[in-house]
Amino acid sequence: MKYELFMPVHKGLRFALTNLLNQANQLNFENNERLAAFSKNFLTLSAVLHSHAEHEDEHVEPAVIKYDPEVARKMDEEHKATNALLIELENLVKEINESPTKKRRELGVEFVYAYNKFLAAYLNHLQTEEVDVMDVLWNKLSTEELEEITVAIRSAIPPEILMDYFRYMIPGQNIFERVEMLTGMKKFAPEELYKEACDLAESVLPDEDWNELKKELDAA
Repeated sequence: MKYELFMPVHKGLRFALTNLLNQANQLNFENNERLAAFSKNFLTLSAVLHSHAEHEDEHVEPAVIKYDPEVARKMDEEHKATNALLIELENLVKEINESPTKKRRELGVEFVYAYNKFLAAYLNHLQTEEVDVMDVLWNKLSTEELEEITVAIRSAIPPEILMDYFRYMIPGQNIFERVEMLTGMKKFAPEELYKEACDLAESVLPDEDWNELKKELDAA
């Protein structure tokens, strides 16, 4: 099997993005407590999305520029376009929280439309990376070189933000991907970071899925 640079994290992002869409569709924007919880979820995801793009710009894009400048240009343009839409959403969430209760319902509808626009653009961008960018990297880089990029990216992410990534990635992945990711941590990451990731996995997975994963990790 080819080494997947993007798919493990992109599965997690799709999981989080679609969950947030459902939350927005169902949200009573006039309810202070529910709005606060939703805003926290959105801003956490937004921070992960900004972090993801920044690390791709630093660690992935230089290789793409070297081997296919046109694909690199497309990747960069999509990063800029989706980032602009994400900032608009951040500003709109701030406005909703600062607005009188009676105005929030109308602004909530505006947010859902804006989020749908962002989501369509972002999912298309993920496809660009998984198909166009990976075609370039598979043709030009070895599996070892792709693994080095993954290690460089994860090493650059602060532990607290890394756990937010894992909060999306673990439930968004299948058993084989979960085992591969966490056994890698078991071998190379600090013990306390590995334990934190396992505790997180236990908290976000159904009991059956966690027990299956734990069995594989204990045997690794």
